[in-house]
Amino acid sequence: MKASTCLLCALPAAAALAPATRRRALGWAAGAAAGVALPRPAAAADLNSWNKKLDKLGLPPLDKIPGGFAPVLSSVNQEQSLFVEFLRPDGWLVVKPSVNTNGEDGTVSAGDYGKGDSAALYVSDLRPATDKAYYAKLLKGGIAQKGGGELYQEFKVRKVTPGAPTTVDFSYELLTGAGFIVERRGVAAVTDVNGKSQALLAVTTSARFKGLEPKLRTIADSFRCYEKVGSVPTDTFGLED
Repeated sequence: MKASTCLLCALPAAAALAPATRRRALGWAAGAAAGVALPRPAAAADLNSWNKKLDKLGLPPLDKIPGGFAPVLSSVNQEQSLFVEFLRPDGWLVVKPSVNTNGEDGTVSAGDYGKGDSAALYVSDLRPATDKAYYAKLLKGGIAQKGGGELYQEFKVRKVTPGAPTTVDFSYELLTGAGFIVERRGVAAVTDVNGKSQALLAVTTSARFKGLEPKLRTIADSFRCYEKVGSVPTDTFGLED
Protein backbone atom coordinates (compact mmCIF):
# COMPACT_ATOMS: atom_id res chain seq x y z
CA MET A 1 0.00 0.00 0.00
CA LYS A 2 1.37 3.36 -1.04
CA ALA A 3 1.09 6.23 1.42
CA SER A 4 1.21 9.91 0.43
CA THR A 5 1.14 13.27 2.18
CA CYS A 6 -2.44 14.43 2.87
CA LEU A 7 -3.75 18.02 2.98
CA LEU A 8 -7.52 17.59 3.19
CA CYS A 9 -7.17 15.72 6.45
CA ALA A 10 -4.63 18.17 7.87
CA LEU A 11 -6.79 21.24 7.16
CA PRO A 12 -8.88 20.79 10.34
CA ALA A 13 -5.78 20.92 12.53
CA ALA A 14 -4.38 23.90 10.67
CA ALA A 15 -7.65 25.80 10.85
CA ALA A 16 -8.02 25.10 14.55
CA LEU A 17 -4.85 27.10 15.20
CA ALA A 18 -6.11 30.14 13.32
CA PRO A 19 -8.60 32.54 14.97
CA ALA A 20 -12.02 32.76 13.34
CA THR A 21 -12.32 36.43 12.48
CA ARG A 22 -14.61 38.52 10.32
CA ARG A 23 -12.80 40.20 7.44
CA ARG A 24 -14.16 42.72 5.00
CA ALA A 25 -12.33 42.79 1.72
CA LEU A 26 -10.71 46.16 0.93
CA GLY A 27 -11.43 45.87 -2.77
CA TRP A 28 -9.91 43.97 -5.67
CA ALA A 29 -7.10 46.50 -6.06
CA ALA A 30 -6.02 46.17 -2.44
CA GLY A 31 -5.07 42.48 -2.67
CA ALA A 32 -5.66 40.11 0.21
CA ALA A 33 -4.23 38.83 3.46
CA ALA A 34 -4.31 35.29 4.81
CA GLY A 35 -6.94 34.47 7.40
CA VAL A 36 -10.09 32.66 8.34
CA ALA A 37 -13.49 34.26 7.79
CA LEU A 38 -16.86 33.25 9.17
CA PRO A 39 -19.38 34.59 6.62
CA ARG A 40 -22.96 35.27 7.62
CA PRO A 41 -25.75 32.92 6.46
CA ALA A 42 -27.16 33.58 3.02
CA ALA A 43 -30.71 34.77 2.41
CA ALA A 44 -32.72 34.76 -0.80
CA ALA A 45 -32.51 38.55 -0.88
CA ASP A 46 -28.75 38.28 -1.27
CA LEU A 47 -29.01 36.77 -4.75
CA ASN A 48 -29.33 40.13 -6.52
CA SER A 49 -26.36 41.69 -4.75
CA TRP A 50 -24.26 38.59 -5.42
CA ASN A 51 -25.13 38.60 -9.10
CA LYS A 52 -24.23 42.29 -9.32
CA LYS A 53 -20.79 41.37 -7.99
CA LEU A 54 -20.46 38.65 -10.62
CA ASP A 55 -21.64 40.97 -13.38
CA LYS A 56 -18.95 43.54 -12.56
CA LEU A 57 -16.37 40.79 -13.07
CA GLY A 58 -17.93 39.58 -16.30
CA LEU A 59 -19.08 36.31 -14.74
CA PRO A 60 -22.46 34.57 -15.29
CA PRO A 61 -25.14 34.96 -12.59
CA LEU A 62 -26.32 32.33 -10.15
CA ASP A 63 -29.86 31.03 -10.64
CA LYS A 64 -30.37 30.70 -6.91
CA ILE A 65 -28.68 30.44 -3.53
CA PRO A 66 -30.15 27.36 -1.81
CA GLY A 67 -31.34 27.70 1.76
CA GLY A 68 -28.57 26.85 4.21
CA PHE A 69 -25.79 27.78 1.77
CA ALA A 70 -23.75 30.84 0.84
CA PRO A 71 -21.50 31.48 -2.18
CA VAL A 72 -17.72 31.77 -2.17
CA LEU A 73 -15.79 33.49 -4.97
CA SER A 74 -12.01 33.31 -5.16
CA SER A 75 -9.50 34.99 -7.44
CA VAL A 76 -6.64 32.51 -7.87
CA ASN A 77 -3.18 33.50 -9.12
CA GLN A 78 -0.99 30.41 -8.75
CA GLU A 79 -0.24 27.87 -11.47
CA GLN A 80 -3.47 29.02 -13.13
CA SER A 81 -5.17 32.42 -13.23
CA LEU A 82 -8.82 31.76 -12.45
CA PHE A 83 -12.03 32.84 -10.82
CA VAL A 84 -13.37 29.96 -8.71
CA GLU A 85 -16.93 29.86 -7.36
CA PHE A 86 -18.78 27.36 -5.18
CA LEU A 87 -21.41 27.14 -2.44
CA ARG A 88 -20.55 26.31 1.16
CA PRO A 89 -22.96 25.39 3.99
CA ASP A 90 -23.82 28.13 6.48
CA GLY A 91 -21.38 28.04 9.38
CA TRP A 92 -18.46 26.59 7.44
CA LEU A 93 -15.27 28.61 7.84
CA VAL A 94 -13.65 29.95 4.67
CA VAL A 95 -9.84 29.75 4.61
CA LYS A 96 -8.07 32.03 2.16
CA PRO A 97 -4.73 31.53 0.41
CA SER A 98 -1.91 33.52 1.99
CA VAL A 99 -0.27 36.27 -0.03
CA ASN A 100 3.09 37.91 0.68
CA THR A 101 6.09 39.29 -1.17
CA ASN A 102 6.99 35.76 -2.27
CA GLY A 103 3.63 35.27 -3.97
CA GLU A 104 0.59 33.15 -3.16
CA ASP A 105 0.58 30.04 -1.00
CA GLY A 106 -2.12 27.58 0.02
CA THR A 107 -5.57 27.18 -1.47
CA VAL A 108 -9.10 28.37 -0.88
CA SER A 109 -11.18 26.00 1.20
CA ALA A 110 -14.23 25.91 3.44
CA GLY A 111 -15.16 23.51 6.19
CA ASP A 112 -16.47 22.49 9.56
CA TYR A 113 -12.94 21.45 10.37
CA GLY A 114 -13.50 20.22 13.90
CA LYS A 115 -15.84 17.55 12.52
CA GLY A 116 -13.55 16.65 9.62
CA ASP A 117 -15.74 18.20 6.91
CA SER A 118 -14.09 20.32 4.21
CA ALA A 119 -14.06 21.38 0.58
CA ALA A 120 -10.72 22.43 -0.93
CA LEU A 121 -9.61 23.64 -4.35
CA TYR A 122 -6.85 21.89 -6.29
CA VAL A 123 -5.47 23.03 -9.66
CA SER A 124 -3.20 20.96 -11.87
CA ASP A 125 -1.47 21.11 -15.25
CA LEU A 126 -2.74 17.57 -15.82
CA ARG A 127 -4.33 17.37 -19.26
CA PRO A 128 -8.09 16.66 -18.96
CA ALA A 129 -9.30 13.15 -19.78
CA THR A 130 -12.35 10.99 -19.06
CA ASP A 131 -10.95 7.69 -17.74
CA LYS A 132 -10.79 6.61 -14.10
CA ALA A 133 -7.00 6.70 -14.12
CA TYR A 134 -7.09 10.43 -14.89
CA TYR A 135 -9.55 11.18 -12.10
CA ALA A 136 -7.56 9.04 -9.65
CA LYS A 137 -4.32 10.88 -10.45
CA LEU A 138 -5.98 14.30 -10.20
CA LEU A 139 -7.75 13.64 -6.90
CA LYS A 140 -4.69 12.02 -5.33
CA GLY A 141 -2.89 15.27 -6.10
CA GLY A 142 -5.67 17.18 -4.38
CA ILE A 143 -5.47 15.01 -1.27
CA ALA A 144 -1.69 15.23 -1.12
CA GLN A 145 -1.16 18.90 -1.99
CA LYS A 146 1.37 20.74 0.12
CA GLY A 147 0.48 21.53 3.71
CA GLY A 148 -0.25 18.09 5.10
CA GLY A 149 2.10 15.86 7.02
CA GLU A 150 -0.36 13.02 7.37
CA LEU A 151 -0.56 9.93 5.18
CA TYR A 152 -3.30 8.23 3.21
CA GLN A 153 -3.78 4.83 1.59
CA GLU A 154 -6.38 2.68 -0.18
CA PHE A 155 -7.55 5.45 -2.48
CA LYS A 156 -10.46 4.42 -4.71
CA VAL A 157 -12.54 6.11 -7.42
CA ARG A 158 -16.02 4.78 -6.68
CA LYS A 159 -18.10 6.45 -9.42
CA VAL A 160 -17.72 9.03 -12.19
CA THR A 161 -20.77 11.06 -13.25
CA PRO A 162 -20.19 13.12 -16.41
CA GLY A 163 -21.65 16.61 -16.41
CA ALA A 164 -20.80 20.26 -15.99
CA PRO A 165 -18.98 19.79 -13.73
CA THR A 166 -18.17 16.09 -13.76
CA THR A 167 -18.50 14.64 -10.25
CA VAL A 168 -16.37 11.85 -8.85
CA ASP A 169 -17.19 9.78 -5.77
CA PHE A 170 -14.04 8.62 -4.00
CA SER A 171 -12.75 7.17 -0.75
CA TYR A 172 -9.46 6.61 1.05
CA GLU A 173 -8.00 5.85 4.48
CA LEU A 174 -6.24 8.49 6.56
CA LEU A 175 -3.27 7.37 8.65
CA THR A 176 -3.13 9.73 11.62
CA GLY A 177 -0.01 10.67 13.55
CA ALA A 178 -1.47 8.87 16.55
CA GLY A 179 -1.49 5.60 14.63
CA PHE A 180 -5.21 5.44 13.90
CA ILE A 181 -6.83 4.76 10.53
CA VAL A 182 -9.78 7.00 9.65
CA GLU A 183 -11.95 6.11 6.67
CA ARG A 184 -12.81 9.12 4.51
CA ARG A 185 -15.33 9.58 1.69
CA GLY A 186 -15.94 12.48 -0.62
CA VAL A 187 -17.43 13.93 -3.77
CA ALA A 188 -15.19 15.93 -6.10
CA ALA A 189 -16.15 18.29 -8.90
CA VAL A 190 -13.77 18.38 -11.86
CA THR A 191 -13.54 21.07 -14.55
CA ASP A 192 -11.03 22.06 -17.22
CA VAL A 193 -9.98 25.52 -18.34
CA ASN A 194 -7.40 26.14 -21.07
CA GLY A 195 -6.41 22.49 -21.28
CA LYS A 196 -5.66 22.23 -17.55
CA SER A 197 -7.54 20.58 -14.68
CA GLN A 198 -9.29 21.96 -11.60
CA ALA A 199 -11.01 20.06 -8.80
CA LEU A 200 -12.96 20.87 -5.65
CA LEU A 201 -12.74 17.99 -3.18
CA ALA A 202 -15.62 17.89 -0.66
CA VAL A 203 -14.75 15.33 1.99
CA THR A 204 -15.88 13.98 5.37
CA THR A 205 -15.46 10.84 7.45
CA SER A 206 -17.12 7.66 6.22
CA ALA A 207 -19.20 7.63 9.41
CA ARG A 208 -20.63 11.09 8.61
CA PHE A 209 -20.89 10.67 4.84
CA LYS A 210 -24.47 9.41 4.62
CA GLY A 211 -25.88 12.32 6.60
CA LEU A 212 -23.69 14.93 4.92
CA GLU A 213 -23.85 13.54 1.37
CA PRO A 214 -26.60 15.91 0.10
CA LYS A 215 -24.56 18.94 1.18
CA LEU A 216 -21.36 17.56 -0.33
CA ARG A 217 -23.15 17.02 -3.64
CA THR A 218 -24.58 20.55 -3.57
CA ILE A 219 -21.06 21.89 -3.02
CA ALA A 220 -19.66 19.79 -5.87
CA ASP A 221 -22.48 20.61 -8.29
CA SER A 222 -22.02 24.34 -7.65
CA PHE A 223 -18.30 24.38 -8.53
CA ARG A 224 -17.38 26.67 -11.43
CA CYS A 225 -14.03 27.84 -12.81
CA TYR A 226 -13.54 30.74 -15.22
CA GLU A 227 -10.48 32.06 -16.99
CA LYS A 228 -9.49 35.40 -15.52
CA VAL A 229 -9.10 38.21 -18.02
CA GLY A 230 -6.74 40.96 -16.85
CA SER A 231 -4.87 41.23 -13.57
CA VAL A 232 -6.98 40.80 -10.45
CA PRO A 233 -5.24 40.39 -7.07
CA THR A 234 -5.73 37.18 -5.12
CA ASP A 235 -8.71 37.39 -2.79
CA THR A 236 -11.70 35.42 -1.58
CA PHE A 237 -15.13 36.94 -1.06
CA GLY A 238 -18.49 36.02 0.40
CA LEU A 239 -21.82 37.81 0.64
CA GLU A 240 -20.55 40.34 3.18
CA ASP A 241 -17.75 41.67 1.00
